[in-house]
Amino acid sequence: MDLNLVRVFAAIYESRSLTAAADRLYVTQSAVSQSLGRLRSSLDNPLFQRRGRFMEPTALAKEIYPAFRDALLGIDGAMDKLTAFDPQHSTRQFRIALSELGEVGWLANIVADIRREAPQVRVRSFLLQQHDIDEWLHRGLADVAIAPAEIPGDLERTPIKTQTYCVVMSADHVVAGEEMTLETYLTTPRVVVASDSSAVHLEAVERRAAAYTEPAVVAQHYASTLSLILQSPDLLAVTPRSLAEGWARSWPIVVKPLPFEMDPIRLAVYRRPGTHEGSGLDWLYRMVLRATIGLPTHFETMGAEERLD
Repeated sequence: MDLNLVRVFAAIYESRSLTAAADRLYVTQSAVSQSLGRLRSSLDNPLFQRRGRFMEPTALAKEIYPAFRDALLGIDGAMDKLTAFDPQHSTRQFRIALSELGEVGWLANIVADIRREAPQVRVRSFLLQQHDIDEWLHRGLADVAIAPAEIPGDLERTPIKTQTYCVVMSADHVVAGEEMTLETYLTTPRVVVASDSSAVHLEAVERRAAAYTEPAVVAQHYASTLSLILQSPDLLAVTPRSLAEGWARSWPIVVKPLPFEMDPIRLAVYRRPGTHEGSGLDWLYRMVLRATIGLPTHFETMGAEERLD
């Protein structure tokens, strides 16, 4: 069988999309469709059937994929030793899924590290949607992602840090000089950020601790939280501690511990699986790990553009 057909099969299987497979293989969708037609004829099986937006594998496709994948990994591993990824001359685009906090805190470090070794490489960051991460990585829509470490599945991941949460408020808040009790927490209007990957977890912890009330303000981004609590000093917010401590170095705010127990959120770097461009992915994975573990974050800049005169 033509090795290129095996690569097309693996790309479709992993991405569940003819378009995504074509993007991964740097060919047209028409070429992928023609190769799939040849595969179907050769194996006398449809291999994939369209279900909505996705190409779902048949039973035969599921049966043969592991052997095809292992064969491609073996071939690519041997070839990588001869033609390893060359960061100095690569013009490849890498796709990184980050939360709002991840982009503010780490993207500058990641890009700086990448550009030192690969000045022509392009980086595209896009907003993390936690419930889509497994699908995005398996389909090749993202090369790496930084997300909570508890995402189920067999994706390769490396824990990088834990994130704790705290209460933050204006220094002008009426309870800024008092202990944050559960009663105070329940009776003070709050801001929550709906896009935070841990928002659902925080609400679940609040409900178990009998500390949940409907928020007064639901924001979409942490970047707006700082100006909200400064301009409406009766509000408080629950934010990651790293963000709050960054703000506290430059802004008149007060940081207090939560009045209930909440386990730290563990974060990890995830790597896309698959059979294509393994050495380049390995290099990117190392760059992201080095940038997120070894360098300081930049959370104090978030919301700075909203400072009042």
